[in-house]
Amino acid sequence: ISEMLRKKLGRDCSVLMGANIASEIGQGQLSEATIGYARADNGKIFRDLFQTPSFIVTLVPDVEGAEMAGTLKNIVAVGAGFSDGLGYGSNTKAAIIRQGLSEIKELSTRMFPSVRPETFLESCGVADLVASCYGGRNRKVAETFAKERGERTMEELADE
Repeated sequence: ISEMLRKKLGRDCSVLMGANIASEIGQGQLSEATIGYARADNGKIFRDLFQTPSFIVTLVPDVEGAEMAGTLKNIVAVGAGFSDGLGYGSNTKAAIIRQGLSEIKELSTRMFPSVRPETFLESCGVADLVASCYGGRNRKVAETFAKERGERTMEELADE
């Protein structure tokens, strides 16, 4: 999406992604995020705008990697939710998270050869993936869907 915006607007576009469940941020709990930037000066401006004592922001020169990690983790979180809803344990969830991260990295680097492998160790990568697979909305919706054996659609559950 950032690439489309950059082309359409003719402006640099940075992204903010990370392990930051909105309700926890609202409560002032310690949270973190990553800004993926193409221009360092813009990344620093955004960090200064968003960072607070309880919302820590790091910078990476990798818009595509941060955006891909922050987007694709939602698919893995759905898988983790299905696993939870079907009654599987921590070992299964860990395997889903590990394999999911591996596939996110693989797809991202195939689509965008400039993606930096270390980006996936930032908040936008592994931390966001773990937070989403334990507390994210997509995980919760998938868990309920699996527990109810599909009595309601994913869309109905997401609208609750």
